[in-house]
Amino acid sequence: MKKNLLALAALTLVSGAALAQSSVTLYGVADVGIGKEAGQKIGMISGRIVNHTTSYIGFRGIEDLGGGLKAGFKLEQYVNLEDGAVIQPNHQLLKTNYARAANLWLEGGFGRFKMGQSVTPSHSAIVAWNIFGDVNYSSSIERYASVGQASRSSSQFSYKTPVFGGFSAEVAFITKADNNNKAKYDLNLMYDNGPLVAAAAYNKTKDSKANYALGAKYNFGMFALSVGYYDTRDQIFPALPAGSKTRMAGYSVGGSVDFDNITLALELQRQHKSEYALQNVTYKLKKYTEGTFAAKYALSKRTFIYADYLRLEGGNNYGVGIQHRF
Repeated sequence: MKKNLLALAALTLVSGAALAQSSVTLYGVADVGIGKEAGQKIGMISGRIVNHTTSYIGFRGIEDLGGGLKAGFKLEQYVNLEDGAVIQPNHQLLKTNYARAANLWLEGGFGRFKMGQSVTPSHSAIVAWNIFGDVNYSSSIERYASVGQASRSSSQFSYKTPVFGGFSAEVAFITKADNNNKAKYDLNLMYDNGPLVAAAAYNKTKDSKANYALGAKYNFGMFALSVGYYDTRDQIFPALPAGSKTRMAGYSVGGSVDFDNITLALELQRQHKSEYALQNVTYKLKKYTEGTFAAKYALSKRTFIYADYLRLEGGNNYGVGIQHRF
């Protein structure tokens, strides 16, 4: 009897230790408000360019494998708070449930390997120096996307180095079998140490010219300043003729200031090149000066209200909303 009790106690201790080494977390963002996009009427906004971010719900799991090795997964689904539909940031309906993230990773002293639907290295770089961070209403992100590409890629293999003195790098690859017979490379180099963040991003898809960007942000304490430069090729613009090869290049400057619970931020971007080529003929497009002004008021560590104004392609866009993180 004593042996059985001892065995049961030992099993309980082992099971408890195993459970303590792994976890699954439910989390997400709810973001909704009222606003107006250029050419549209005032209405509820969710997943729009004038929202702070698009609402989503996610699951992440981590298991400690011992010896400094960890494995984990992430699943994230966009949600439209207007009607509960599954949408993406451009407010288009999705057939894919976990379009924001669906990946598995392995991490240790060597860095981190990740496979699946995930944020691109280029996107990670630009949000590091963007004065707003990862938001929908940034004029530079709206103009140049995530360095000419979508912010997330499917079927992505990536490797991120450990941090050495503030420096890190990430490289990603998508095989041609997973990308319409066109292999894609994406990488960044980042420096994040104290008040200074600086990064460079580069990506290239087969049969297309390379995209690149670089920028930096310095936090002085109460206020911060940021600068960025972008040179993007072959972005898809539905208004242009099929087969057009575009080039958009320009720079951005931004600043923010904090007053206790209030944050005010301004970003301006100016194109110095805007054109497309079709059948060996280059056509000039209008070069825009665009910008965003936004204000946030923190109600708690997880909830804030915001107001923003975005000037984009000569149109006025604005919104007022509330965001809660859980």
